[in-house]
Amino acid sequence: MIILIPFLVSLHFGHSAEVTSAQPSPAKTDIKSENPGDKNDTLRTSQVFPTPWVEDGVSHPDVYRMGVKGQYATFNASTDQYEHLSIFCYPSVPLSISLFWSSASLKMDLPSNNYNVYLGPNVTTVVSLAQASDSAWFYSQLPWRSKEFKLSPFEDTCIGVQTKEEYTITLQWKHVNYMMVAVTMTGLAIFWMAPTLCRNTFFHYTTGISLGLLMSIVLLTYLAQRRFKQSLFSWVGMAYSLSVYLMTRTWFNIKEYLTEQYIHLVIGYVLVAGIISFTVVYRMGPPSNPRTINLIQWSMQFVSLVMVVMSSYHQPASLLLSLTILLWSAIPASLKSGANTQIRKRFFKPQIKLLSEDDYNTQAHEETRKALEQLKAFCRSPESKPWQTVARLRTPGRFAEFIEGSPHLTEAEVMEYSHWDYNTDDEDGDDIYTDDEEADVAASDDNRD
Repeated sequence: MIILIPFLVSLHFGHSAEVTSAQPSPAKTDIKSENPGDKNDTLRTSQVFPTPWVEDGVSHPDVYRMGVKGQYATFNASTDQYEHLSIFCYPSVPLSISLFWSSASLKMDLPSNNYNVYLGPNVTTVVSLAQASDSAWFYSQLPWRSKEFKLSPFEDTCIGVQTKEEYTITLQWKHVNYMMVAVTMTGLAIFWMAPTLCRNTFFHYTTGISLGLLMSIVLLTYLAQRRFKQSLFSWVGMAYSLSVYLMTRTWFNIKEYLTEQYIHLVIGYVLVAGIISFTVVYRMGPPSNPRTINLIQWSMQFVSLVMVVMSSYHQPASLLLSLTILLWSAIPASLKSGANTQIRKRFFKPQIKLLSEDDYNTQAHEETRKALEQLKAFCRSPESKPWQTVARLRTPGRFAEFIEGSPHLTEAEVMEYSHWDYNTDDEDGDDIYTDDEEADVAASDDNRD
């Protein structure tokens, strides 16, 4: 059985923007679903304008409904130097297996980073988040900024953008997101190859060095905790939080650090962290305990299943796929092999044609003739080393006659074989008597009776 259906690192499918999220409110938005990827709308690019939006009896201005691929909205800079909130609502499409790898996003074209974003399932939630942000003394924001807001194609979503600068926002919609396809296939490959990879020395070193590069700060915090024997609820907990914060901030701002201003620092960090990680992994050596190897294998398979689940916004289908893979791997190999054999015998039974005696003799003579011709051709070639062959033969003259075209059997050998075959048949069958001998045998049998 081949399961083709394809982990997303949560960073990819998490909303990679400075987003303030909230739980869905009980308010419902009257949004009709439409397919943004419809062929008639794929190439259509149109500008949208605010429409009257009434929700829970409250009218909301500056609400834009963007449900078709390529739709965009443009905003001019504020003239009163106040930040204005504009809300964009995306209507969901029905769940469909054909949209397993589909994705949607709103991409904002804004030169600066002077903006705030609020995400919710409806307009009321977005407005509430914006009001809470304006009135609170301390309102936390996530430590990264992005101008592309990823949406689930199968969920109603509203995004509020608050800024005083000019910007343009566009709806992007893909029937097949190849990054999601790659994540699904990678998850499947890791799941099936985990028993081999966890025992591979090269994979062990590669994984250790990669973890050292990506989580060096967290690992240093862990070593400090071990060195000073501190509890997780002491200052070490704060150190872990700071480490994760710095690591997350670096990851989401990696493009800024890859510029000419910081590239030499990045290269130096990679070299130093890579060498130290290699030294530590080399000192510890690959794991040899069977239970440790099993734990590594199960961890890899668990991560691969999470990758498969998170690689699609169609959560029921991706979850069903992961459960199918897990159940299939739990079936004993002997049972699967037996079922495969029975299926092949029942539905793919090969057609066997039996040979008659004449066909068998004809085929035997033909194949013997071809083999003798090939033997003669080889003996005539320099590769056969004929002089060495002749030196080992008892009758070189007969070998030379065979090469020149004489039969491989002499008449005496043919007669001897025929006589032996005749005698063998007589031994296997009944004795052959003349008429007088048969009469004598019959008479002796009567006397015996």
